[in-house]
Amino acid sequence: MSNDSGVCLDLNAELWIYRRDVTTLPITMAAFALLYTLIIFVGIVGNSCVILAIWRNKALQTVPNLFILSLSCSDVLVCCVSGTITPITAFKKEWLFGQPLCSIAPWVAGITLVFSTFTLTAISVDRYMLIRHPMKKPLTLNQALMVIAGIATFASLISLPTMLKQRLGPFPNFCGEFCTEDWGDPTDGGDHGRKIYGGVLLIMQFVIPLTIIIISYTAISLRIGQSMILKGTQKNGSCNWEANLTDQQRIALKRRQRTNRMLIAMVVAFSASWFWSVAYNVLRDYNYLPDVLRDQEYLLGIGTHCIAMTSTIWNPILYAMLNLQLRQAFIRLLPAPWRRRFSSDDLEKTSPLINGHCHQNGLNGVDHPSTFPSSTRPKYGATQRITLGIPIDTNGGSVVIRKRSREEKGDERSDWEREMRDNERELMAIESRRGSRLSAIRVIVSKLSSGLSDQGDEDQ
Repeated sequence: MSNDSGVCLDLNAELWIYRRDVTTLPITMAAFALLYTLIIFVGIVGNSCVILAIWRNKALQTVPNLFILSLSCSDVLVCCVSGTITPITAFKKEWLFGQPLCSIAPWVAGITLVFSTFTLTAISVDRYMLIRHPMKKPLTLNQALMVIAGIATFASLISLPTMLKQRLGPFPNFCGEFCTEDWGDPTDGGDHGRKIYGGVLLIMQFVIPLTIIIISYTAISLRIGQSMILKGTQKNGSCNWEANLTDQQRIALKRRQRTNRMLIAMVVAFSASWFWSVAYNVLRDYNYLPDVLRDQEYLLGIGTHCIAMTSTIWNPILYAMLNLQLRQAFIRLLPAPWRRRFSSDDLEKTSPLINGHCHQNGLNGVDHPSTFPSSTRPKYGATQRITLGIPIDTNGGSVVIRKRSREEKGDERSDWEREMRDNERELMAIESRRGSRLSAIRVIVSKLSSGLSDQGDEDQ
């Protein structure tokens, strides 16, 4: 559409003249182009490593890791769609990708955001059920796939209005076509419908999922603390429960705490990344942006979106830092020289067995002091024969690491389930003993009371 003189106006030029919009400056474009390129590269490579590691390693194909796999797939999709189309459109100030993508791209962006929040919620609920109710049958892989499919369907439906309301067309007097949301004439209540949908989406995307996540992880932390305190105090009634824990209980406690830290860190990183973008959109939808910020609306939009995009790179970093199994799987994806280097460094940090402070007791088993930081849980005595996290051979007093077969790779979830069932049985036994003692005390008190009553009658 042209003006009366037959010449259309460039939106970038007009924004610089009237608002001094810094997103029209080449240096701003170059800086954000560098940031987005880095985020997209790291996000795609990191999440692809997660996908390959879980896909190729049967031992890693557990229910929690299946949710993590789906999160990584969602993050790759975010990098490919939102990470490319959004910055180009923000700096070009017009739509270059045609009518189909005008409808599909915002819809996909909404789906991935809802899918990620509800997948994090599913992880927290699954872990809550596993720890708070260990006697119940855990979620199977097929059931987890059904949950993931249900989340994807729900995310598609709740984001559908975003696709249906997108319109591609020109603006009077300005060059090019623009992809915008069309909720109708604001004077006829169209703006009211957009605000209602934005509010509902905010509650469904963030308020409800984050509330469930906070409640779940709070209950999990309390349960783990209660379990460890009971195990420490039931031995001699000492208040110093940490000193009374056995070595395997300390190892189990550290493993649970490390896993909880990883999952909570995932939620914190995701929430912190997306908070600014969500807050900006809410303020814009309800016209609460101050005038000084409204003049730099494009800069705020692209800045908060860039921060939100960093959510795609935090999860692989957290997995590598806090999940030993995924870390080893990542190392196996590296080229041979790097793989040998990182493998040796990781083994030195996690296994003092390399230093030769143990002797032979058969393949894959050694006698060692009870402070050995193994991922397994010895059950009896101060010196235990355990199954190591890595198979070993002994040759002339030295230790040789050999590659594990699939049969030797443990299933962390099954170990966790067995231990939590044992914990539940111990707690039930403690409660049973307490109940028996209370019943015996009541019987004694009742007999004493009846005896005193009879004696009083005789005295009378």
